[in-house]
Amino acid sequence: MKKSIKAALYSTLIFPGAGLWWLKRYWLAASFILPALAISAYVLRETLATAYRLSDQIADGSLPLEVMALTRAVEQSVQQLTLSLSDAIWLFILCWGLSVVVSYLLGNQQDQASA
Repeated sequence: MKKSIKAALYSTLIFPGAGLWWLKRYWLAASFILPALAISAYVLRETLATAYRLSDQIADGSLPLEVMALTRAVEQSVQQLTLSLSDAIWLFILCWGLSVVVSYLLGNQQDQASA
């Protein structure tokens, strides 16, 4: 399999920058891996904070243990969370897409150099 395809697949299927790491372009790989990790940590932190907030509301009794009330509360929380995290999610997708393209292009350069 060509290096370009393999590098693009690594960056697509494993994590942004994984293909560049495989191509031994460590600094360039880090420029995709570190922001993607930071964004992932931020999204996870905000998601857990929302879950803890809901569980605290259930524990203190302000959110009744009724299916419909819980469903509405979760839906509202997810909508608010999605709106507040939309920029971070788009930034992660951009980082991921750029990583795939750069991995493919650098892999293609290496393919041509070895041919």
